[in-house]
Amino acid sequence: MTVTKKLALKAARELIAGGTKTARKIVAAHPTGGVQSWAGVFKKLIAQAESIESLTLERAAFSVFARGNSKLPFWSFSSMAILDCPGAGECSTKGWCYSLKAFRYPNALARMVSNSMLLRAQAGRDLIAREFAQLITETVRLYVDGDFDSKETLTFWMDLIKTRPDIQVYGYSKSWVEFVALHLSGYAWPENYLLNLSGGSRFGDGVRVAMESLPVVRGEFLAVPVDREHLKNHSYQSRRNTGFRDYAKQVRENAGRKIFVCSGDCGDCLTIAGKNQHACGSELMRGKAIAIGTH
Repeated sequence: MTVTKKLALKAARELIAGGTKTARKIVAAHPTGGVQSWAGVFKKLIAQAESIESLTLERAAFSVFARGNSKLPFWSFSSMAILDCPGAGECSTKGWCYSLKAFRYPNALARMVSNSMLLRAQAGRDLIAREFAQLITETVRLYVDGDFDSKETLTFWMDLIKTRPDIQVYGYSKSWVEFVALHLSGYAWPENYLLNLSGGSRFGDGVRVAMESLPVVRGEFLAVPVDREHLKNHSYQSRRNTGFRDYAKQVRENAGRKIFVCSGDCGDCLTIAGKNQHACGSELMRGKAIAIGTH
């Protein structure tokens, strides 16, 4: 049995919904698969599903939060891209979603699936809350992959963020209907969370305007088409790259509006009073559109 992307996504969808049939078939078809193979990661996810069902979950099959790196120097959380993105529009239909590249790698896909499974069960949410309480950091990015799949998940995260006023949390979302619904219920938003309205949403200007009135919204984050040459030489990954100036010029021209160009290097894209900051999580960037070249 060849584990194609389609088959892996089928197994992922079933696991998130509480089923293990396809995952078990993959494991049975590859009895000698190592821990990092498709069979290996699905075996771990099956065990997690059984633990959640029996309320014996003590730890996640994969890391709940990811430690930062040179490109993203913050702790972060992700869930299953595409399957957990109710507001996705052009980003998925036109292949903009950068998460699609990770679907070919067993561990990368499995980490997303693991967190999506946790979010849908009380035992899983309790585990996430324990992990969040133990984080030693100033900043958390929520989400890198995936999105708020429901109003319930959104409420869970906002309530959790309130428990850590010492952490600044920021992120991107196309789940605008979920945000508007929670806001209309009279919900009191956490003061330490900033949201970027992610481009490629399936919703129109009416919902976007409603979103812009929410106190947690920083502004828009757009994906703008650029020439392939900028992607090949990685101009979009750092403002220190030799091609960044030309790349930034094209992003501004193609955006057709006044925008701040994302350099792709989180934590080092904005300099204020001699200190490097990240624009997407900055109160000083409220109301200003930020854009990056599609990649």
